[in-house]
Amino acid sequence: MTLDEERFFYRTGRRTSTALRPVAEAALRPALFAQLSDLTALRYDFPVVLASRHGDPSWVEPLSSILDVTLAEVAPSGPAGERFRRTVLRMEREIRLLMRDDSSRRAAAGEALAGAPLPTLDDLWSRAHERLTIAGGEPAAVELARAKQALQTRNMFDGHVADCDAGLPAHVVAHAWSWVEARKADAMRQKISTLLITLKNLVTADFMRSEAGRGASTLSAGVGGADRAMFDFGVMAKLLAAPSGASALPPARRARIDETIQVLRGQHFFGPGSYPFRFDRVDLALAAWRERQPELARLVRAIAIAELEVGGRYSEARHDEYFAGFDGTSVGDEEKVLFPDYLVTLGAGSTDPAGRAQVLEALAGDAPVKILLETSDPFGLGGQLATTAMGLGGVYVLQAPSAHLYVVRDEIRAAFEFGGPSLISVFNGAFGGGPALSPYLVSSVALESRVFPAFVYDPSAGTDWAQRFDLLENPQPDVTWPVHQLSYADAKLGRVDEAVAVTPLDLALCDPRRAQHFARTPIAHWTGLVPADAWLDEQKADGAAPFVPAVDANARLMRLAVDDTLVREAHRVAEAWNRLRQLDDMKHEKIRFVEVPPASAPSAPSMTAGAEASPGAAPAAAAAAAPVAAAPAVEGVAATPAAEPERNPDEPYIETWRCTTCNECTGVNARMFAYNENRQAYIKDITAGTYRDLVNAAESCQVAIIHPGKPRDPREAGLDELMERAQSFL
Repeated sequence: MTLDEERFFYRTGRRTSTALRPVAEAALRPALFAQLSDLTALRYDFPVVLASRHGDPSWVEPLSSILDVTLAEVAPSGPAGERFRRTVLRMEREIRLLMRDDSSRRAAAGEALAGAPLPTLDDLWSRAHERLTIAGGEPAAVELARAKQALQTRNMFDGHVADCDAGLPAHVVAHAWSWVEARKADAMRQKISTLLITLKNLVTADFMRSEAGRGASTLSAGVGGADRAMFDFGVMAKLLAAPSGASALPPARRARIDETIQVLRGQHFFGPGSYPFRFDRVDLALAAWRERQPELARLVRAIAIAELEVGGRYSEARHDEYFAGFDGTSVGDEEKVLFPDYLVTLGAGSTDPAGRAQVLEALAGDAPVKILLETSDPFGLGGQLATTAMGLGGVYVLQAPSAHLYVVRDEIRAAFEFGGPSLISVFNGAFGGGPALSPYLVSSVALESRVFPAFVYDPSAGTDWAQRFDLLENPQPDVTWPVHQLSYADAKLGRVDEAVAVTPLDLALCDPRRAQHFARTPIAHWTGLVPADAWLDEQKADGAAPFVPAVDANARLMRLAVDDTLVREAHRVAEAWNRLRQLDDMKHEKIRFVEVPPASAPSAPSMTAGAEASPGAAPAAAAAAAPVAAAPAVEGVAATPAAEPERNPDEPYIETWRCTTCNECTGVNARMFAYNENRQAYIKDITAGTYRDLVNAAESCQVAIIHPGKPRDPREAGLDELMERAQSFL
């Protein structure tokens, strides 16, 4: 067989020999996934904790961030602090394991993750506590009790915990909507309650001035039982009868106030017994909104009348005619934004072409709808609805994959605070019917491959596209395809480092529905294949065929030939991405399509960024900046992962990737320690300080990442004591 086999597959999508094998038989995944299969060993944005009270400063926080703050507040210094830190991080990993196992169990049972109740942090902590204290005994129990006490003071311990699974978009978006609506409802309930009290006081005062209000029985009821015998209420009533009448309020005003009180008391928009405002169908939400418009107009009318009456400013000559014709058309935008918005949650697969048209129709109308539109196919029409909705002009549009939802948390909240319709479009990272790849990783690939980029269109931000549109922290935004370093061990070459671009073909590999567009190629033909990014950028050699690097379940590296169907789809993605870049560049003085070095760090969340190893994880998995794939090998022979360079235990070093920028080391010696471009510490000049500086910095470091090594100067004073203190950090 010759390379003509790959060219033929590229052009036709058909295999003419068994040398090109289908990929459906193996659980293949992008090569950059090689060391990221177990996310429980890494620290990143998920799971997140949803604040239980809408008065909290933040409505969502990553579990890792919450625990980092706790460690910074209560961890002791020195070796005891390191033990405390490790115990808390073991708790964090145990909670991740529990979340993963619970999701797997529900998925195996066929339960819908979007509708499943979320556990609280308290629940998960209690379950994990039992496991950890069995292994760690009383010391672990004491340390966990101390951490729990600190957590409880932050008002997050009773919050619900959500992982990045298929149910995440519905949980996070609904919580943000509830968080915004609760604050809005509190203000309106307080306003209505105050108006009711004041109006009732007016009625009470009027009654007390009336003949009935000054009668003997009423006067008697107003005096305490012990003093009642001291008064002759009949005589008092006769004395007060002269100035009294039936009512001090004119009949028309009294009737108007009574009617207003009745409307305020009977409203169904705020408080107990209020209407539901969450729906799973657009037509049901619109029908409810239309049906409630007359009652909304009556309530707005009642509030306006109440405010005039309370202020003594109601003029029948001026206001009677206006309020007589008051209806839904009289309600202004400033009143509409005070009322609840209608949240519509559309799960993946719930919208056919007619349903998508209904979404656009609802967004183009006057209804205060906030729509969450999930998709499980970012290549399809559902993945393009957000860009279509931007053309409506007055709609707030946010698009992001599920792995990016914490990053765009401010934009999610802004979508619900926006005074008009909003669309939140999310790829949930769960391709239907295929291997169980992590939704976090899959949705991260969707972001990095430009198939489902993150962006926002906010009509309230200005009058033109430059002010309204923004690309939101997409990885390496100045290039078409983000690039990462792939390190692997080759049987002949040893450790190999090469730049690998993330393209739409990597995301397509995660989708079992597109397996027929890939073919496994024999190693003998690898030298004739061209990387997909070079092919897409038209840097290919004549007669070559594109490939995507992949690994199988046994971590064997391979190259997959790709057919023209996917390549054409990737070209469409590139064109769409470049259009978005052009929109985003309108806010800058000049176009900034400048290529960045291949090894530049991606923006979080990415497949390889923002991760820290939990205790016991291998250094390569912990760093996660250069995932290690298996070496290319003959079929059936597993390769040996490339080993990390061994460190000399006598040399000092800092685990820079774990630095939390606490300023402790730079406070000890700012010439010896410095921060890199990511504001993470490293040893800048070992000769600029003493061994005592190294040990003092190690003990003061909040996350115990400084390792002093051995003394450089054997004549330094107090070395015996310093070396004993340094043992905990070697």
